[in-house]
Amino acid sequence: MTILVTGARGNIGSRLAAHLAKSGHHVRATARDPKTLDAPAGVETAALDLTDPATAEAALHGVRTAFLYPTFGDITGFLTAAKEAGVEHVVLLSSPGAYDPVEHAGPIGTAHRAIEAAVRDSGLGHTVLYPSWLATNTTRDWGEQIRAGKVSLAYPDWRINPIHLDDIAEVAAELLAREQFRGRSLIITGPESLSQREVVGQIAAALGKPIELEELTRAEALAARPEWFPEAVFDSLLEVAANLGERPATVNNNVERVTGHPARTFAEWLRDN
Repeated sequence: MTILVTGARGNIGSRLAAHLAKSGHHVRATARDPKTLDAPAGVETAALDLTDPATAEAALHGVRTAFLYPTFGDITGFLTAAKEAGVEHVVLLSSPGAYDPVEHAGPIGTAHRAIEAAVRDSGLGHTVLYPSWLATNTTRDWGEQIRAGKVSLAYPDWRINPIHLDDIAEVAAELLAREQFRGRSLIITGPESLSQREVVGQIAAALGKPIELEELTRAEALAARPEWFPEAVFDSLLEVAANLGERPATVNNNVERVTGHPARTFAEWLRDN
């Protein structure tokens, strides 16, 4: 059985391909340009553009299950090809933004719900995987500020539930390789509800240096938005933080139910990375 991993260049896809291969599965990792992949030994690579059905046939040869990284474009041609190729089950990586209050109607939720609808309408067996707040968001959003020793953000007491990316990869691997936990959807979270303030404090402790936290107004945060961050998406996330405030973030035990071990803490993510 071949397991297809799309988006294998990414933080989650690369971990998933490596974990599956280490567990003895035959893995085919894909990217638009497979030369950009740094695949582990034993992992096959192939070219695939999910929005270009012409690239699908070779990539899908012999595939029984597939991990779909969310691609914002028309993937119906690929899904049709997957069904015709005999793919039995797909695991779609989505976002809690597809169902969360406020964000589900914003740009993040709208985009992910469109992809989910395409997978649902394809007739393929599938599980939509919803990981919580990614631990890598700290480096994506605050990396430069952390290095400078000062993090400026709005709503520092907004509570989040950081999840270790290895936990996401291991859960996805179980869904791809075994039928036991497959369903229409699975929400997985980190084990803690932490405020952004507490997260910054844990980063400072891990680095062994002080990090000042400056609280911004919403207007100030929008004005300081990084150029790479789309304004509509940034504004939607601020609205989520404003709406939820200091209420506890959702935490569940699904990582442990699926993998057999408790979800890793944010402190473990810092230690590992």
